[in-house]
Amino acid sequence: MSTRILFSTIRRCHWLNKGFAAVPVRYYGDIPKIYRPYGKTGDGNYGSTLGKQNVGYVEPVREQILSLAKTLPFTDKDSVFNIADYGAADGSTAMAIFRELLATLKDHHGPNTQFQVIYEDLEMNDFNSLFKRMSGIIPDPPSYLQEMDNVYVLASGTNFYKQCVPSNSIHFMMSMTSVHWLSRTPTTFKDSIYKDAKSSTEETAALHKQAELDWETFLLKRSRELKRGGLLVVGTCAEFEGRNTGENRYMLQSFIGLLNEVWKEYSITGKITKDEFINTNLSFCLPNMEQVRKPFDDKTSPVSRSGLSLLSAEAVVNPDVFYNNWREKKDKEGIDEREEFARMYVYAHRNWSNSTFMNGLSDSRSLEEKEQIVDGLYDDMKKRISRMNPEIFKDDLRFIYLVIRKE
Repeated sequence: MSTRILFSTIRRCHWLNKGFAAVPVRYYGDIPKIYRPYGKTGDGNYGSTLGKQNVGYVEPVREQILSLAKTLPFTDKDSVFNIADYGAADGSTAMAIFRELLATLKDHHGPNTQFQVIYEDLEMNDFNSLFKRMSGIIPDPPSYLQEMDNVYVLASGTNFYKQCVPSNSIHFMMSMTSVHWLSRTPTTFKDSIYKDAKSSTEETAALHKQAELDWETFLLKRSRELKRGGLLVVGTCAEFEGRNTGENRYMLQSFIGLLNEVWKEYSITGKITKDEFINTNLSFCLPNMEQVRKPFDDKTSPVSRSGLSLLSAEAVVNPDVFYNNWREKKDKEGIDEREEFARMYVYAHRNWSNSTFMNGLSDSRSLEEKEQIVDGLYDDMKKRISRMNPEIFKDDLRFIYLVIRKE
């Protein structure tokens, strides 16, 4: 090798090494428009706040899961029984049901059966907290991994609108409070952060069209991953008809409506610009029963032709643990802790909403300035909710549950 080539190679290697050393800091600091979980990585924030409510969302399908689990095809040809959780966050929501599921399957197939549990979420997910929960470093809820042999846990940092695991590999998969999130923001609501009565027909149609496409994509990817006879259980936040008014409402409409109200006031008073308000849109769509059933009711749809069939679909109202805690203390102790209700409520729901408001702010603002504005938003939310009657503010936590089999 000539001296010129040698020095050129050394300079190139030095540049590459220098570049790789610097990239992680610049990369995570300079990408403003991706979803980021709220809280410090590895502190278990999701499970200690929103997870306390979400863990109860599995209850309406718990018995059905444990009963159907025994019918899942598993033979000597299968070296491992594969279980997957899509939109897993830090693993807290699925911990209890997976403990029961594994115990049921071990009893049915024998203690020496090997199990692999795969947790899927976005690449920026707090997988640090997930594995701290698995290892028992974060002890609540208790980890099944500390009690069971022949159980192996992996993570997939892959968007679930892509294929996340090998084809024909999963026996049982679950997704709770995740599939309402869209693959992209399909429209910009000019007067709100999510669709409301003032939204235009075009805006609403664009949102529903994207939701329909994403739901089909999600199901087709899972169909490819499922073994024949495998199960997919989905629980999604939903839109529903109000029992008293007959109007269409959606889960957490009071909270989202108040977020919109405060954020719009920020725009009017100049705390944020009008463009920043317009650029703040929640990238999800809360579906109704007709929308989630559509791919299954149409026997000619790609989903039906892929082999997926709907075993059951049910709308359920889940308890709001933060409201129940407030109500119980008021009834039993005579203490009306509205400030505590507001604090817990806002802190929990900041988990999923914080990133949207950070992303809505202009890239010309510093990170510190963005955080100051968004901190102020949630502080104002707590103050306003604390002055409201929880009986009036609380929302029905309406869910739709689907149990799906790969034929």
